[in-house]
Amino acid sequence: MKKQAVLLFIALLVVFGFKLNAQQVTDAQIVKIIHTRLPNINLQNKIIALHVWSSSNKESRETNKEFDKVYKAYEFAKLKNGTQGLVFISVNLDDNTVGSITAGKDGISKAVIVNKSEYAFLSNLTSGYNVVYDNTGAKVYENLESNKVFSSFNSLITR
Repeated sequence: MKKQAVLLFIALLVVFGFKLNAQQVTDAQIVKIIHTRLPNINLQNKIIALHVWSSSNKESRETNKEFDKVYKAYEFAKLKNGTQGLVFISVNLDDNTVGSITAGKDGISKAVIVNKSEYAFLSNLTSGYNVVYDNTGAKVYENLESNKVFSSFNSLITR
């Protein structure tokens, strides 16, 4: 019995420890991507969203579409802790060709698309992961499901 409990504990530690380490990307790392891809953008008072997807994961593709819709709608909106709108980074886990074709098929037109191989700190992220940071670097949302993306950002609108 003790042996089984110890094995279960070790298995849980490995699984959850890997999960925590695998899904960490900081606001500063995302800002690095944005400044590389959009050097003239002023990130002051902007919300930053990042979503990871792959062509083989339908749910991650749906969520990617929702983030792209949000970016189109709220790019310059006054949002809570992001009075100058938002920026959306879409991380593709596939090779560049497959990712570009899939993004085109899905109608992704606004997002800043990045391949995971371009930045070492993206290599541990898994399909479906997403995170949203406000202008202070505080995490606002993490792992939103596709049906919650638009309403979550809608709740950030200030009047």
